[in-house]
Amino acid sequence: MNPTRFLEHVDRTYKPAPVLLGLIPVERLDWAPATNMMTIRELIHHLSARTGVHGLVTGDFDPSRCWGDNDDPASTTPERARERLAIAVEEVKNSLSRVSIEDWEHRVVEMPWGVKGTLETMAYATIIEHFLNHKMQLFLYLKLLGIPMDTGTLYFGVLPGQKH
Repeated sequence: MNPTRFLEHVDRTYKPAPVLLGLIPVERLDWAPATNMMTIRELIHHLSARTGVHGLVTGDFDPSRCWGDNDDPASTTPERARERLAIAVEEVKNSLSRVSIEDWEHRVVEMPWGVKGTLETMAYATIIEHFLNHKMQLFLYLKLLGIPMDTGTLYFGVLPGQKH
């Protein structure tokens, strides 16, 4: 998959998130399904964080530029998570739009925790797979709360009864 196709995949992967975020009952933000799991608030803060793509592309993994921001997780709301998510997606697009196909396919990068792979492999793992896992986690949290939705909501951001 070349960088352009990857960015199309990013758009499809992230598209349902604002709909899922909009389904969160604000009064349940501090709920978690078990004591050893993230609350909804912690989850949406994590889900909407920047992806580390800056470090993948530049090799500079300064946490403030790759993942961090000044948002206090305790103040994260669904609306703020949507804003953060838009910033994260824009950063992915800006960073990867400058990558050559040669670098994408062959340049080996290393994450701060020691995992190595091609830029393509690491971008897929840190941007797509990570997001998909936490998007599914949010979907399951909402299902446990009895929020009406189905796989159309998860995959396409379409609520039950709406057409795709």
